[in-house]
Amino acid sequence: MFFIYNTYGPWMSVRTDQKKEMYSLHQFLGGGVKPTDSNSLEAVLRELKEETALRIHHARVKWIGNDKRFDCDIYANKLDIRKNPQ
Repeated sequence: MFFIYNTYGPWMSVRTDQKKEMYSLHQFLGGGVKPTDSNSLEAVLRELKEETALRIHHARVKWIGNDKRFDCDIYANKLDIRKNPQ
């Protein structure tokens, strides 16, 4: 899971495809680790790029923790377009 925020608050994506499960749900970015990913950080940065076209360097990402219930690593990044260009 990837939590992106800026000075004004969090950024969330919204499911807009009515055929998808959880249509209209506001959610943070994330996805499963694929065999081509070496770890969860690589997976979340890949998903971020796929879903938003943002490319954030791994050194700018902060690891928040792991949700044991869902076996999900949680990362965050304060988005500053001057430091995180597309």
